[in-house]
Amino acid sequence: MIAAPLALGGVPVRAMAESLMTSSFTCEEVGDRVLVIIQLAGGNDGINTFVPLDQYNTYRNLRPRIGIDNVGVRRYIDLDTTLPSNQQIGLHPDLGGFKNLYDQGKLKIVQNVAYPNINGSHFRGTDIWLSGKDGPSMVENPDSGWFGRYLDHRFTNYPDQYPSTDMPDPPGLEFGSHIVSLGFHRAMGIPMGITLSNNPSNFAAQVNGLGGALPDTFPDSDYGRELEFITDVERTTNVYAQRLTDVYNMGANSPNVTYPMTYHSNASRFQNNPLSPQLRTVARLLAGGIKTKVFLVRMGGFDTHENQALMNKPSFGGHGTLLYHLSEAVNAFMEDLKGLGLDDRVIGLTFSEFGRQVGENGTFGTDHGTSAPMVVFGKGVDGGVLGDNPDIVNINRNRLVGFEWDYRQILSSVMMDWFGVNYGTLDVMELYDNAVNLPDIVNSNFIDDQGNTIDFKADPACDLTVDLPAPTGGGGGGGGGPTSIDLFPEGQALNLWPNPASAQMKLTLESESMQPATAGIFDLNGKLVKEISLRLFNGENTLDLDVSDVPEGTFILHLMANHGNSFSAKRLGYAKFVIRR
Repeated sequence: MIAAPLALGGVPVRAMAESLMTSSFTCEEVGDRVLVIIQLAGGNDGINTFVPLDQYNTYRNLRPRIGIDNVGVRRYIDLDTTLPSNQQIGLHPDLGGFKNLYDQGKLKIVQNVAYPNINGSHFRGTDIWLSGKDGPSMVENPDSGWFGRYLDHRFTNYPDQYPSTDMPDPPGLEFGSHIVSLGFHRAMGIPMGITLSNNPSNFAAQVNGLGGALPDTFPDSDYGRELEFITDVERTTNVYAQRLTDVYNMGANSPNVTYPMTYHSNASRFQNNPLSPQLRTVARLLAGGIKTKVFLVRMGGFDTHENQALMNKPSFGGHGTLLYHLSEAVNAFMEDLKGLGLDDRVIGLTFSEFGRQVGENGTFGTDHGTSAPMVVFGKGVDGGVLGDNPDIVNINRNRLVGFEWDYRQILSSVMMDWFGVNYGTLDVMELYDNAVNLPDIVNSNFIDDQGNTIDFKADPACDLTVDLPAPTGGGGGGGGGPTSIDLFPEGQALNLWPNPASAQMKLTLESESMQPATAGIFDLNGKLVKEISLRLFNGENTLDLDVSDVPEGTFILHLMANHGNSFSAKRLGYAKFVIRR
């Protein structure tokens, strides 16, 4: 029997019994959730952030001048002495805010995160993380980001049918940049987010002061198309300017919470906290009623080739200052949300384009490395440590070897259990193939102050997207209903575009000879929906496919050469695609 709503920080949830029972969240409440992404630009040094105590002597031998001390006032902070030895971590002494959140069960450290063929370029590495790709799969000029694809899927026909009553705000907001990040981009159309200054109280005036009426016609040229794109972005920003100002003015931060704005000591670099104003603004916008789903905030300076630490003061220096700003801003943000009764709605995570090398260099710093940790925080997070300490003994050219978690596993877990997306949506986001062996990030067993258990994991039934079977390590599909064909066969993944499509698609492939072919379109139960007869020529082929009579949903296209001829029939490849109208 459903009991009366239980108020959790001001947000009601439904309890399934009279007392001390499990509560879960409705689809409407899940739909109100928010993700905050913190970019640590430059490549954060995870080894000084989370010192591997099981290898401390090796650590100090590799970092004799910048390694964090194990004695004195500025020694590392013991994270959790109950963890096994291979997870024993010493927090940098400026991570007191993280320690506070960890002790409350609101912070998860994910060790050894990377992707295949990690890229050591700041720009390329950042683009890979934002696009949801890896070294082998990354194209030269990526056109979309993983959260841009998600928002495009959720808020179809943006911006033409927005703002709306249900969604009066931009789907995404970004801080600290004059241009919209690749993460918010989608394959076609303007980005799914807009940029915002740290204080939007005068945002409308800023936008309206750009000057001049926007053009309505554009020359038929590359310049004209670029101008039209920029104009559409500016027009969308204009639409939301007054709404964002109103929401900001309607909101307020918790009166008893102070966001630290400066470092606790005099610092030669990074004295002011760049993250606190951004997170304080996010909290105030949420308090004012904003419905934006994804916020991207950032802080730079993590490219610590030099002066990462000070002589004879290894915990001071540029890196420690940045870690203090990060830790204290996030801790204040969570306290602010708690005071506002909004901490049930928000999860945040950090990312950096790569880690640093294991041994220090000659300028009190570290150079570009490979894997690095992520941090996920929030009331709904299953707190703790995920993964073992990095192996700093068996290294290659001063770099960590391999990684334990692909970052897309972490993203997929958060998206499924926090936003409630299913495998069909992960496929649209281009995260599906890596959504295997997912770790628990969202807490299904949170105990509140009254002793009630709260299950923060979202019900995947909230996602109305046509689902896919769970992927396997080999890229195959498992589960689901019986199929009459192998939906995900071995072989070439075909290039099919645009995807999603509404009426027409194009198929590009290389053929070894002139031959007839058949494109079979199957639903996810293996039922044949349509067959299209084609003629392939020797060399590169670009073929038009009419899918106007295919219903909305997710489908698999199989291309067969000489279909029907038992002697020469050959499977050429397959592609997953979505029909959306």
